[in-house]
Amino acid sequence: MWRWSPLEIWEFARMLEVARQLAADGLRRLRFAEAGSGIGTKLYLAQNKFDMSATGFEINEEYITQARKLDVCTNKWDLRKAHPPWRLYDIVYMARPFKDDDYEVQWEREVHDRMRDKAVLISAYAAVKPYSWPCYYRAPFRGVWMKTPRTGQYSQMIQRSATGSDPLVPEPGPR
Repeated sequence: MWRWSPLEIWEFARMLEVARQLAADGLRRLRFAEAGSGIGTKLYLAQNKFDMSATGFEINEEYITQARKLDVCTNKWDLRKAHPPWRLYDIVYMARPFKDDDYEVQWEREVHDRMRDKAVLISAYAAVKPYSWPCYYRAPFRGVWMKTPRTGQYSQMIQRSATGSDPLVPEPGPR
């Protein structure tokens, strides 16, 4: 049986700083989401130390009540029944919200699929590590990854050059 093990707040802050640097794209305020946000301590840190727009998804009413005392946005959400709109967030944090190993694997893969390209995943106690994504922070049972685009720019360039139809480079011919 999987037991709940909170990630130390100092370790989370270190990982969030890596994620913030990866996700930053100008002056826009970053959007942070947490699956199974508990009493909201990580949301509070993201919102108040890192100046992010932070949103949590939690099923336990007692936790939600405590989180709201911290003045953080926590939505009552059963993650088993519906996925939040993960594609809206720049950074997604998860720390194994389910106790069933098989279900956790399936659920984490679905979250990965639903995240937008170039979004950053912070995961603690991951059931599934996205090995095809670049990893920017790795420690036992945790990491920070960036979702890579499904079709990379290099494969698009190779495809254009193979077909000889690159509109930016005209084919040599008579003038």
